[in-house]
Amino acid sequence: MANEAVTVSIPKDAVNDVTVRLAAWRAADAERVEAGRVIAEIETSKAVLEIRAPAGGYMRRFLKEGCDIPVGGALCYITAGPADPVPEPAAQAPAAVAVGQGARLSHRAAELVKQHGISPDRFQGQGLVREADVLALLGQTPRPRGAELVAAKSVTCRREELPKSKQAEARYLAAGTNALASVVSVACPTRGLRAAALRHPQWGSSPAAVVVFEAARLLREYPVLNAFYDDGAVNFYEEVNVGFAVDAGSGLKVPVIRDADRKDLGAIAREIQDLLLSYHNDEITLASSSGGTFTVTDLSAEGVYYFHPLINHRQAAILGLAAEFFPPGSGEGFYQLILAFDHRLTEGRTAAQFLKDLRQRISSHEGQP
Repeated sequence: MANEAVTVSIPKDAVNDVTVRLAAWRAADAERVEAGRVIAEIETSKAVLEIRAPAGGYMRRFLKEGCDIPVGGALCYITAGPADPVPEPAAQAPAAVAVGQGARLSHRAAELVKQHGISPDRFQGQGLVREADVLALLGQTPRPRGAELVAAKSVTCRREELPKSKQAEARYLAAGTNALASVVSVACPTRGLRAAALRHPQWGSSPAAVVVFEAARLLREYPVLNAFYDDGAVNFYEEVNVGFAVDAGSGLKVPVIRDADRKDLGAIAREIQDLLLSYHNDEITLASSSGGTFTVTDLSAEGVYYFHPLINHRQAAILGLAAEFFPPGSGEGFYQLILAFDHRLTEGRTAAQFLKDLRQRISSHEGQP
């Protein structure tokens, strides 16, 4: 390294927050570390992530646990020698503001609270309050439990300017409160999913594999749902990478099934099983959670019959799978497929047609040998 310090920064593609919290150091100051070793844990509004050393050398720390760090800011340095010089650290994000009874406001959250005249007492007992929490209270960015993953900034896109009429519609929608995302749903017979599960008991009882498989292939015909909106233009992803939201008691994580439209059903089922195993072993990494272009969130095992999934950053839609229900007087089971979509890019008719086509594809598994 020629005595030049290596800066370990908070990865910009890792989170959708403005700041993160330094949850814990995993390596001591001046300790010798190898490249790839976990040296710190950071806390975002959705998960705790591990930071690994980009190079071997000696740890040079200057931040305390519990402080807020801007995304892209320096976390620490690694030097060739234990006493080599390091750059003068930039001013770190101001400490969180205490509001009593265990709650603390991040710098950005405190700014929003002051700007909107919100009493900090509204957040007592909530621990660390971030920008997203304040926005949720304001109704600008709802924050129920939903899927969120690392933005697909590394995936190649094809950009097209939206028609003037659609740009005007986007401006109109943006003037409302939380009006950019719309939701449609369809009821589907459970027969197709159950038939696939009976033919392939090795996949387990989860219907997610069939849904991911068929949705990924169908996205080829609905590219506007495998895209994102930016500054009056639609950006079409050239890959179909499906994020699969998992929350089984260890926090919400969204590992990504890459090129899902090119994989057969068995491959997707095995990959989902592997991802679930990695989740339970706490082996989901930033790399395995990056690059998603569309998301599937499955609450069918939670007894949830309907919910409103939240669209992830730099995506146009998210598909929700709800639990089976039995209408009164009917012995046949049904479940809801729920699609939340960005109304700036498409409209309810297209979203509904996508769901109807998906329902037909899933139902076709009933008659397969």
